[in-house]
Amino acid sequence: MIRLAAVQDTSQIRDLWNYCFDDTPEFVNFFFQACYQADNALVVEEEGRIQSCLQILPYRMILRDREIPISYIVGVATWPEYRGQGLIKRLLQFADKVLQDRGIYQSILLPFQYDFYRKYGWEVCYDFLTYRTLDVPSFNFLKTNTSVSRSTRGKFIRVDHEDDFDKLTKCYHQYMKPFNGYLLRGKKEWHKTIHDVMLDRGACYLYEENEKPLGYVIYTLRDRKLHISELIHLSNGAKTALLQLALSHAGQVEQVSRKAPSWDMDYLHMQDSRGKLEKETFVMGRIHSVVETLSGLPYTGDIFVVKVEDNFYENNNGTFLIGQTNGVSLVTRTDQEPDVIIDIRTLNQLLWGYLSPEIALVEERVHFINKNILNNIELLFPKKYNYMTEDF
Repeated sequence: MIRLAAVQDTSQIRDLWNYCFDDTPEFVNFFFQACYQADNALVVEEEGRIQSCLQILPYRMILRDREIPISYIVGVATWPEYRGQGLIKRLLQFADKVLQDRGIYQSILLPFQYDFYRKYGWEVCYDFLTYRTLDVPSFNFLKTNTSVSRSTRGKFIRVDHEDDFDKLTKCYHQYMKPFNGYLLRGKKEWHKTIHDVMLDRGACYLYEENEKPLGYVIYTLRDRKLHISELIHLSNGAKTALLQLALSHAGQVEQVSRKAPSWDMDYLHMQDSRGKLEKETFVMGRIHSVVETLSGLPYTGDIFVVKVEDNFYENNNGTFLIGQTNGVSLVTRTDQEPDVIIDIRTLNQLLWGYLSPEIALVEERVHFINKNILNNIELLFPKKYNYMTEDF
């Protein structure tokens, strides 16, 4: 039986989580107290035994200049004696129905293996850069690139309570404005973020000048390794000050790493960046309803017809007419012959702006029957720069 979880299932779901994931008891306690809700858990159960489960955590996201509800799929787990029976496939199919019933038409997930979810139609829509060093001095490359003098340098505030969450939110949302695909944060999200980093022996510091918040840094400090997981700044001076704060741990660590947006160009200021910079894939995205997802996007082009191929969610299979009214897209099903054929994984990446239509054409990720409509597809799916750091 596949169903939504009940409150009395929590202990079984927690036991399955502990078996499948290498998380500390402190993190598991925190997750099931602060993040878990039974009505966001889907289970396969037989004769009172939870065999498999997943969770659909609700968020709000800015995607192509629209605020939308989105689900973050986490905690996908099956007891070993029930693996290989297609239970996750059945749960993901059930999740599609639950999400659409709730008016949620896109989902994201961070996979244990990308190919496992590709066969179900998810595809990579995010990546990031990781700066890696073998010693602290080689990473400390921004000290000379600062507009902040000692006389005007601001102050740092260690964030460990919600009184400062509004300031973090202000910095975060202002920094994110030019970008795409980021999750909105309020007090609930900051409680989760700050508590999680504290469990990992980390800290969050806010930087202010003249009582004005200009950025923050989040880092962890474990096993003589410093990892900067998030650096948000509203000026170059704030960025440098926050990096200097994090790197003041030089005497405590042997290695430093920093997670940065994919468009970051700080490597240009390094003495030699070779071997110290790595691009890493991150979260995958998925469209659950072509009509609902593609309707209402900014669009000023001509009418064209797209055939979508989705071998997992049958409702997405079909041919769709894309037009516009008052500068936004209008999508309906049609029997007309298509101008272009796109598989759902490529469509995910076009929607998120991770893949540009031009590159999709070069890479033969789309099949054009009428190449004259390329300009229309570029108008509907202009390239975007995605950024998020949440991994659950």
